[in-house]
Amino acid sequence: MNSIRHKTSRAFYLLAIFIVLLCLFAFFNLLYLQQQVKEGVVISNFKDDIFEMRLHEKNLFLYHNKNDLEYILLFTRKAIKNLNINHDSYSNLYSKVDLENLQQLLSSYKILLTKYWEQWELLQKEDVASTIRPLGHQLSTIADKFASQERESLVQSLNATQWTLASAIFITALITVLIGYRLSRLVVKPLRELEKNLKPIAQGKFEQILVDNNEHEQEVITFIDAFNRMLYELDLRKKRLLHTEKLASLGVLISGVAHELNNPLGNILSSCQLLKEEIDSADRELLTDWLEQIDSETMRAHKIVSALKNFGQQKDFVIEPVLLAELIDNTLLLLHNDLKQLPVILKDIPDKLFINVDRQRFQQVLINLIKNAIDAGDESNQIELKATFCWDNSNALPDNAYVIGDIKKPLNQAIAYTSLSIKDSGEGIDEKTIKHIFDPFYTTKAPGSGMGIGLYIVQEIIREHSGEIGVISHTSEALEKGTEFIIRLPCTQFNQSEKM
Repeated sequence: MNSIRHKTSRAFYLLAIFIVLLCLFAFFNLLYLQQQVKEGVVISNFKDDIFEMRLHEKNLFLYHNKNDLEYILLFTRKAIKNLNINHDSYSNLYSKVDLENLQQLLSSYKILLTKYWEQWELLQKEDVASTIRPLGHQLSTIADKFASQERESLVQSLNATQWTLASAIFITALITVLIGYRLSRLVVKPLRELEKNLKPIAQGKFEQILVDNNEHEQEVITFIDAFNRMLYELDLRKKRLLHTEKLASLGVLISGVAHELNNPLGNILSSCQLLKEEIDSADRELLTDWLEQIDSETMRAHKIVSALKNFGQQKDFVIEPVLLAELIDNTLLLLHNDLKQLPVILKDIPDKLFINVDRQRFQQVLINLIKNAIDAGDESNQIELKATFCWDNSNALPDNAYVIGDIKKPLNQAIAYTSLSIKDSGEGIDEKTIKHIFDPFYTTKAPGSGMGIGLYIVQEIIREHSGEIGVISHTSEALEKGTEFIIRLPCTQFNQSEKM
């Protein structure tokens, strides 16, 4: 299995090898240029010798001074020696025939000068000049040609070196870019895929990340495996936390429900005692009235126990259409003992409005939010419940609401959703506190009055339903003091129209 570390190492090794090769190429290219410069110096010295030879040749035939002849012989010997010593340098520039002709010209020129030296007094200046000058002119022409060719060769070598180095630098940059691109594909692409897979987790959906071992590197697979184990543990602890909160809610509800059951049980007991005492003497209409009262109070107790039983049962998470009005009535029945001292709850819930939720978990949301609304004020605290069925953003959350979660709208499709508002007229929540109310274990209540996970569980359940919850609160009388929780849950038009 390949790993990012191995692929990265190979890429940088390849780049290092290429850079070393480039440096070696540049080094040998500079050595070649150095050799070219040395050959240029040799050619330049040869040309200088020919120039000096020709200069003294001119003076010789103008002034007929034997010293000039001596200098001519000296520079001729230097030119011959230069040609013999640097024969390889000359052969790189000129053909073998040209070199042999040059050597013959220099030899002939030297022979004529030596003969002239030996027969200085006998030979006529004009006869010698007519023989030596053409040879000198040829040598001067060849020397100029050598120098010109050497300069052209040096310039060509410099140009070739410039283009070669520029090409090498361009190729190096291109290879570096390709290696960088490849590395970005190896590192950035898996990270982007991982980021994409982590988005649902940020929304509270602890789903395992699937990974193909053949398409990902070892580090990514190891990280995802470790992350999946962490997700499993988080999901397990989340379920335990939900269960703990439910048990805490049940503990609070049972004390109220037990007190609430005393009323119907007391009425049933009283009616039964009256029946036993008056069964023979009471008229039929009175007996029927007592029996109906027993039946009514029994059904009332049954509803209370049934609501508590449904909430307390452990069930799998199942989203299904649930009649909202019925669910709210069952919830208020469980909280009836806490609501006794408050004004009658104002309800505006359509009778046939269905929501797509898990019944138990959403009832836990309702219990927590209504219980918080009850605890938010004194005996004058007015609680309002309102629900509407909407399309798109026709009933969007206000700009000043603190929002958790987000309803995902399908591309190019309208979305239907249910909006539920739970509002109280209590003391309100200040701006500093409202940003932390959904944090786990954050509470403003006195020690022992709560763990501070109620609203955290609420927002987790809302996220499980792909919904959102917003909070608006004011602590000033001028801005209608109180707090409002607004829940928006996505739903389908089919379920709505079918049930309505």
